[in-house]
Amino acid sequence: MNETVDANSPLTVLQDAFAQGRLAHALLLQGASLETLDDGCRQLASRLLNTPEPASHPDFFSVRPSNKMRRIGTDDIRDLNRNIQQTSNQGGAKVAVIYEADRLQTQAANAFLKTLEEPPAETTIFLITTRPYDLLATIRSRCLLVNFPADRDRIQSADWKQWLADYSTLLELAGRGANRSSAPELILGAYGLITRFVGIKNELSGEAWKEFKLTLPESMTDDQIVAMETGYMKSLRGRMLAEIEEQTRNAALQTEDTNGAGRRLDQAVQLLEKSAGLLEVNFQEAAALEYFLLSSLRVWARS
Repeated sequence: MNETVDANSPLTVLQDAFAQGRLAHALLLQGASLETLDDGCRQLASRLLNTPEPASHPDFFSVRPSNKMRRIGTDDIRDLNRNIQQTSNQGGAKVAVIYEADRLQTQAANAFLKTLEEPPAETTIFLITTRPYDLLATIRSRCLLVNFPADRDRIQSADWKQWLADYSTLLELAGRGANRSSAPELILGAYGLITRFVGIKNELSGEAWKEFKLTLPESMTDDQIVAMETGYMKSLRGRMLAEIEEQTRNAALQTEDTNGAGRRLDQAVQLLEKSAGLLEVNFQEAAALEYFLLSSLRVWARS
């Protein structure tokens, strides 16, 4: 299949497809925010099952990451496969959801492939992920890819917007070149941004998680809730890093040295991607940010 829906209102497109009886049997919902993806999936499942609370419906089946490793194992997928192969409890549609599908273990992903190749009748399968390219290509190719635009999930915090503005100011200062008078300001500014980043992320995630947690089904286990919270925090941090990259590109466009700025931008983005990779293997957050900011400031300060 491997077709992609990329629209300002992906839900509208999918709901229209449902109304016309041509909704794909397997949809991969991808975007920057787990909260947005979860809400979109819930709305579609409500339409399919004709209920305001799809998670409580007897024909709604789901799997989520659990335990400290936040993985979805083979046993979880086998249970899901067995459930959706059975006759509908209500004699109508069935819905299956794999939350944070990028957390599928390789064996579990392979176990799910046959279901995607031969989906049960009257069954719609949703896979939700903020990291679609961590999924097997064979899984992506068997789903309709539905992209939820990142603009919908921009972080609206005034503190975060000020952080981005101060980050741009620091890049501008670095671009003038480092010397004895500017070096202390650059270093102190970088460490100030590190401290503020961690504080802003913790505040935003704490407040939003309390609200988001209220939408989770009561059937979730403690292990699943802990794994979900971790995934939610990582999703928010990923959005923050994406906005840092965007701000870096904007700063590069404002410099007069376009050739040199392009080269430095590439180096800075590579440093940010490396830092993001370190964070994915549970590297200390402040240390990863320190590596990115100090290294990238050296890049921008070069003549």
